[in-house]
Amino acid sequence: MKLLRSCLVGIFKGISVIGWAEAYSLPSDLMTADAEVTDALQWGYSLANFGEIMQPCLDAAGTKTLLEIGSFRGELTEELLDWAKGSGAEISTVEPLPPNDLLDLVKRRPELTLIEDTGVGALESLDSLPDTIIIDGDHNYFTLTQELNKIAGMSGDGPLPFLLFHDVCWPHERRDTYYAPERIPESERQPLGHDCTISPGNPGLSDGGLPYEWAADHEGGPKNGVLTAIEDFMADRDGLQLAVVPVFFGMGLLWETSAPWADEVARLIAPFDRNPVMIRAEANRVAHLVRGHVDAAEIRKLNARLARQEELLARMLQSRALGIAERRSNPKQRGNPIFTRQEIQDLLDRKGE
Repeated sequence: MKLLRSCLVGIFKGISVIGWAEAYSLPSDLMTADAEVTDALQWGYSLANFGEIMQPCLDAAGTKTLLEIGSFRGELTEELLDWAKGSGAEISTVEPLPPNDLLDLVKRRPELTLIEDTGVGALESLDSLPDTIIIDGDHNYFTLTQELNKIAGMSGDGPLPFLLFHDVCWPHERRDTYYAPERIPESERQPLGHDCTISPGNPGLSDGGLPYEWAADHEGGPKNGVLTAIEDFMADRDGLQLAVVPVFFGMGLLWETSAPWADEVARLIAPFDRNPVMIRAEANRVAHLVRGHVDAAEIRKLNARLARQEELLARMLQSRALGIAERRSNPKQRGNPIFTRQEIQDLLDRKGE
């Protein structure tokens, strides 16, 4: 009898958690175990968020041919196509495993050229380099270095294209992540964490934070991160200028100072380059994003626990032992039993909430 009572008390306490979980104002897709959060209001993962800053720079650079490496679902790609209507630029995009959203975009916008290959593979397939290349592919030192070296080699003695990058700020600036680590030579890979989480201020792997399937198990050090790759590339070449727009995980812009349009791009981007207000705003945004993922993970655990408790209660309702215990407690409690079957059924039916 005491054991049964203890079980019921524990289950009732667990079920009371659901009111807090449902009241917590997290996006609904964060509440599911297999959520893929891609909305700009949540992850802010797309370079499309930089459109108002990026497009004037593309105009200033006189971009007529543009290659996007890493289009994913095509949010930025579609904005580039709309921009190209006025500029007359030709847009090509690279995605080795294009999702349905991108394939649908190709059908709707026949002026778009899709190259189903890796960044390096796509570059090798070109007869000549485009005016501008946007790189937002696999966010690790080795892959980006290979892409940059390929671009430099194809440029020869001529000028580099105007280069734009995503994820030059936390979490990728000093930490590698990998879509397919088996494609990276083992000697060039950082020690890996699998199905791990990371959070700002923690150079290792964290107990809760932004989730990654494959990420370096530490932040910083040689050959680690997107910004590190760009800086090392610049160290071997003179006359390059890098600007960083420090929001939405950071956009980098790299150009040759000798380009005829260099001063105009520098003027346009100067108010945003490492802007301290934007740095603070991004730190705040990331902190809330991480907190949301931590809370969502806890809610998923509580929901899983709740499901187990409800399943147990449902089985107990079918048990003869529960009916006997209810009848035995009735006279002892002077007509007010500790529990009734109806109370349990009402709880399972969410009555009274």
